[in-house]
Amino acid sequence: MNNRFTALVLRAWQIFSFSIIFLVGCEDANKTQENNIQEGVRFFEMDEIRKDALPAIIKLAKEEGLIRIDAGEFLMGSPLEEVGRKPDELRNRVKISQPFWIKKFEVTQGDWNKHIASNQKKGDPVFSLSSKILNEICSSSGYAAGNFSIIGFQGETGKEIFLEEAVLSQGLWKTAKSPRNYQVNHQKFNDLFALLKFLKSKNIQQIDRMGKFHPVSRVSYSQVVAYCWKKTQEARLNGSLPSPFVFRLPTEAEWEYACRAGTSGFCGIGEEDLLSGENANIDGSIRGYIIDQRPKSEFSDGGSFTPIFRKGYVPIRPFRPIYPSNAWGLHDMHGNVLEWCYDFYGPYPDDNLTRIDPMGPIRGSYRIARGGSFVRTAHESRSAARFSYEASYRGSEIGFRYVLGLPLR
Repeated sequence: MNNRFTALVLRAWQIFSFSIIFLVGCEDANKTQENNIQEGVRFFEMDEIRKDALPAIIKLAKEEGLIRIDAGEFLMGSPLEEVGRKPDELRNRVKISQPFWIKKFEVTQGDWNKHIASNQKKGDPVFSLSSKILNEICSSSGYAAGNFSIIGFQGETGKEIFLEEAVLSQGLWKTAKSPRNYQVNHQKFNDLFALLKFLKSKNIQQIDRMGKFHPVSRVSYSQVVAYCWKKTQEARLNGSLPSPFVFRLPTEAEWEYACRAGTSGFCGIGEEDLLSGENANIDGSIRGYIIDQRPKSEFSDGGSFTPIFRKGYVPIRPFRPIYPSNAWGLHDMHGNVLEWCYDFYGPYPDDNLTRIDPMGPIRGSYRIARGGSFVRTAHESRSAARFSYEASYRGSEIGFRYVLGLPLR
């Protein structure tokens, strides 16, 4: 009995002692974690890229039109004297520890439509319609045959559908200069689905969509993440994407690192002392909207200012790009459309430590977008300029480009 009692007491003491040690250990770990957080140490460590996976990644990157961005360090944010600078651009040193591959151009509507369900496809559908078919679907008769895009919008009497004449120019369908516009008979076709069903019954096939070379826009952060995951799944299934690589959005740090391409000024293009409608699709309509710090320019020489404002997207043509690339071969990092990034929006750390592969706050209310757009000024399109939106935001000026790289978090 005494031996059993002694054993129970000893066992209780062991459990008590272990509990004390465990609690002390947890407290020390919490203190270490708090200290690490204060010092800006990142806990997630990105794995090294396996050498045996490189051949498949290089092949896939070439097929996808991606450019390899090697590891390196850079100063993120902007110096105090930079024109257009905002308070949330605090300068901080960042290390990108692993290479990644980023899309050379922004994702187009054509790219988007390849991996998205029919009800989310972009660009109005284009059909070649005979006079007979036009007479059947429109409100009167006597229509001339032609190619038409189908446009649906909410009118005074509900959903209204119109046909607008379309022309093919350099491989891109667009609205004719002086287009014919015909209204579809609302009594017979009260929505787009009914009209498309009728055309299918007549064996009339869609020949294309409008603006397939334009950058995709009006896409939410959540839709873009789903798009990247769908591409990842498809590539995994066909055996072209080795694990653990994924298609994903770039982190804010990866985006700025790629945009700068080794530069440190306000612009990552060319001599980095000019950002205007000359070298990017931004709003360069007035002198105050551009940044020109060239030693010899039309300003210093007393020349007149030439406004350049396209008021819309420029098509993405890989073999005939409209604007120059940066030194690493990336196009439209400034202007055209804003680009979603992976991170939640948050302040940069106020310290002198180097951040390694930062991914922004763990939680937040807004996601980061970068690069400016066709309606933004040069000041808003700088390499360091930051925007933040709710994940559900689907504005006309926001699109994305994706990365092929290691998974995050």
